[in-house]
Amino acid sequence: MSTIEFEDMAERADRAMRTFAARNTAHSVFTLVSGASDILEALEHWRGWSRRNEREFVCAFGGRSATLAVPRPFDPETMAKLITRTEVNVFLAGGADDLLVRELQALAQRELERLFDDTDA
Repeated sequence: MSTIEFEDMAERADRAMRTFAARNTAHSVFTLVSGASDILEALEHWRGWSRRNEREFVCAFGGRSATLAVPRPFDPETMAKLITRTEVNVFLAGGADDLLVRELQALAQRELERLFDDTDA
């Protein structure tokens, strides 16, 4: 196997793993938001998250972090979308190009919307 073939396989495997992780992120956040009686309290104890103050949370992993401001008015579905986007940026973006990160964000958002649509039906 040539170096080029090996690198191509490695890139495809990396993309597949990140895609799978983006879908799992959407499912996990949906479970968090739909199952918690207090979403903000639950997020404070969620993996990788800490509360900065009353309206801000920080997600951190591997030297990367992002701050999420709680939207006003508070809406669980909007909050789920923000949490999902933040987690994709922090957990999955390391070493990925911008185009891939945008694709992962879009994939996770579509999956999250599908989950919310399924519960509304």
